[in-house]
Amino acid sequence: MKRNLSYQILFIIIVFNSNTLYSQETHEHEHKQSDKTWYEKREEQDQVRMYWQMPNRVLDEIGVESGYTIADVGCGIGYFSVRLAKKVGQSGIVYACDIDSGALAFLKEKLERQNIRNLKIIQGMKDDPLLPSSEIDMVLIVNTIHLIERPTEYLSKLKSCLKPDGCIVIIQWDARKMDSESPDWSAEDREKYTQRTTLRIIYDAGFEIERILDFLPMQLIYICDPRKH
Repeated sequence: MKRNLSYQILFIIIVFNSNTLYSQETHEHEHKQSDKTWYEKREEQDQVRMYWQMPNRVLDEIGVESGYTIADVGCGIGYFSVRLAKKVGQSGIVYACDIDSGALAFLKEKLERQNIRNLKIIQGMKDDPLLPSSEIDMVLIVNTIHLIERPTEYLSKLKSCLKPDGCIVIIQWDARKMDSESPDWSAEDREKYTQRTTLRIIYDAGFEIERILDFLPMQLIYICDPRKH
């Protein structure tokens, strides 16, 4: 069991260090957007991701319910988007948002193959996901917040898309958990993934922390509500 966990963690670090995380980063995918094979390889790797990302438990723990309208920001090829669409059911809607046109085209083909009709694809902008106003119950941002150029301003903009009782859920790498696997990283790189950095972004954007979930091996989950004035 320990050996299997080590292989899973090794995979996480390989993905983490190779800078192939799904993201809102402008330049990260420019050379890959026409390379369908790259996205196919990512989808194959996502089969292993099940072991450490625990997506089904994540959706249960953060409170995704049938009928919800949810935005998956930085969706990539739809690892969470497809699961969200099935979880919210036909009475719900999922907006899958990314700036990577290649990833979104790959996701569109996947939706057609699986006959998923309650998922809408949005190609967002570097500083704005272009989500509809006041319609979203939950915004999900996975392994992406550190790659947004101005994360505080970006999160602050997301308030306008939320319903009055809506929330934002941020799933982010945690430096403390990754220290044993990345002993040689620089202090500057490490700081991007500290809980302190993530909390600063959240609070500065005008959100309060409702809960922090700590069951994932390499990430923390922050459930955030807009601050009431």
